[in-house]
Amino acid sequence: MTLLKTMPMAKMAVVGLKKYKRIIVSILHDIGVVQLEPLSKEAASLLRGGREVDPYRDVILSDQLLRMRALRVALPPSSVSQRRQFQSTDEILKLARSIDIDNRVGHLENEKESLLTQLSEIQNNLRLLEEFSFFPEDLRILQLHSGQSYFGRASSDKFLGFRKALEEWNSKFALYVQEHREGKVSKKDKGKKQDKEVMHFVLVTFSNFPSQTLASLVQANSISLEPVPKLNGNIQNIIQEQREQKELTSGKLNHIKDELRDISEKYYESIVSIQEQLEIESKKQEITENFGLSTDAFALEGWIPKPRLEQIRMTLEQHAKGTILFNLETKEKPPTLLANPRRFRVFESFVRFYSLPSGDEFDPTLIFGIIFPIFYGMMLGDMGYGLVILLVSMWVIRRVEKGKRNLNIMPKPLRNFAKTIVKPIQMVKLAKAMIPGAIIAIILGFYFNLFFGFHINGYLFHNAHGFVPRSGTFLDPIGTTGLKRLLLVSGYIGIGMVSFGLVLGILNNIREAQNRHMIGKIGWLLFGWGIVLTGLALLHHSHVNPIRHVQGVIYFGLIFAGIGLMFYGEGVRAIMELPSIISHILSYTRIVGILLASVILADVIDFIFTRSLHHAIPIIVLGVLIFFVGHIFNIILGVFEPGIQGARLIYVEFFSKFYHGNGRPFKPFGSNRKFTLQEFTHSTSS
Repeated sequence: MTLLKTMPMAKMAVVGLKKYKRIIVSILHDIGVVQLEPLSKEAASLLRGGREVDPYRDVILSDQLLRMRALRVALPPSSVSQRRQFQSTDEILKLARSIDIDNRVGHLENEKESLLTQLSEIQNNLRLLEEFSFFPEDLRILQLHSGQSYFGRASSDKFLGFRKALEEWNSKFALYVQEHREGKVSKKDKGKKQDKEVMHFVLVTFSNFPSQTLASLVQANSISLEPVPKLNGNIQNIIQEQREQKELTSGKLNHIKDELRDISEKYYESIVSIQEQLEIESKKQEITENFGLSTDAFALEGWIPKPRLEQIRMTLEQHAKGTILFNLETKEKPPTLLANPRRFRVFESFVRFYSLPSGDEFDPTLIFGIIFPIFYGMMLGDMGYGLVILLVSMWVIRRVEKGKRNLNIMPKPLRNFAKTIVKPIQMVKLAKAMIPGAIIAIILGFYFNLFFGFHINGYLFHNAHGFVPRSGTFLDPIGTTGLKRLLLVSGYIGIGMVSFGLVLGILNNIREAQNRHMIGKIGWLLFGWGIVLTGLALLHHSHVNPIRHVQGVIYFGLIFAGIGLMFYGEGVRAIMELPSIISHILSYTRIVGILLASVILADVIDFIFTRSLHHAIPIIVLGVLIFFVGHIFNIILGVFEPGIQGARLIYVEFFSKFYHGNGRPFKPFGSNRKFTLQEFTHSTSS
């Protein structure tokens, strides 16, 4: 059972001199295998809590960290060729103070923001002026002290109602309308039928025209209004001036960007390394709140994987003489660190989705990683579908892991649908989990002689009758004999999985000294096998009368012994749930049900396609369309349905027999460094 265990954890305590506190904290951080915890009540009663604070130094560190973050945001990213190592906080602060570029960068940033605002205003002006270039007068006449001027647009039918409503206010407005012209179709409305004309107009409202009334009219008639820019002159001349201004502003903006890029090339590497190290120092300061302090010493407690305990001890002894590490005896439940073979780690997320195992119980990841692909492949059961899913999974992994996270080869609706469900990294995990299931589907598809529903083995192996049946089909899932065999196999799988889960539950109860629960699970096991053996005997027309046949005595003995043990171990509740053990076993027949649904749908699609080939060209085209769309739909079902139902069978019918979960994840004290080097490395035993 060692492969089913989580990483064994040890509760440790470290006691050392205060002068070594920074060194010890840095060692624990850099090695990154210790989850620090608040002191236990016994230790806390002997030591004072909290951390010794140097307010002035904390403020300096905080100020410099804020400086580096602000500079990093302001500067364009630059390449980092090497990682820096810091030996002390003073070294970090000295390097931070040497970067005296705040005023220069701040000035450039302010200029940049001002130019971006100007550029945005110019681009908006150009857009409006080019659209409303039909206005023949100088824009100066629209700059009124006693009114407001607007450029407007509306569909012709809406405009008529808007104009009529305006006219009810007599002379409180002025309107200049362009002749009708065919409406443009925006990118947003591309593909939609739009045969209405668009009216462009200039509207001037005077001070006695209520603004609230105008807003209501605009909203009621779907009118678009934008204020006329505060510019003077003929529109064509203004457009030329604005274009020249745009070019000039863009040039200034590019010059500032070049200056910021030059500064970044010189200082960016130092800034990001200082920022990262200051964030690490801040984290180290925060964690010392869990320490206990005395006049000359300090103490801390935490969890560590047992195999790393001696390495930590040796490293502390090497860098902080006299520091003592204790292995504490405790009844606390440890945090959970999963320790699975590399190829099975992809299935850890499935187990976490259900519930993380507690630190002292079985880790079912390995079982899930073996059983789930088998269930998936059995429910898919087609060489063609398995091959498509295998190739797509490999393609997704290659695209994402090589940094090409755009999956543009996929149809846009399917791509958007996938992105709403999972992130790219999660997509990779799902793809890796489906690959073994797809391979099993290909193998079983050959056994069932199914390739997109077609039977091709007979053509491929027509000269290999000694190894392959003449028809090429070893087992036909929708044939009477094949269906009976598959249902029988699914029943065996059901009793096997339920029994395995109960055995693991019994072992859990033995380890936890829960004798009554153990007896109850033994009762479930006996009852389940009694029902299965009785059912098999009836299927084979064997005698089960306990008065005349000894096997009947055994079968009914198992049933009633199981009921008695269940009643003793779990009380009346267990008796009320007797049907559940039968339903859990029979639930595994859904493997065959989902396989049959896929096979029959593929067969119907192929039947329509082959029949359409004997008709006219339009019918052939329709048949080909049904063939491709139908099989794509069936493949999509084959991705989701076997995965969901396979996981459900494991979660509900298997995990419920032994698995508690509700574990807390192991969170070691440490950081992921990108721009700095560790100060300490762990020692290894000879």
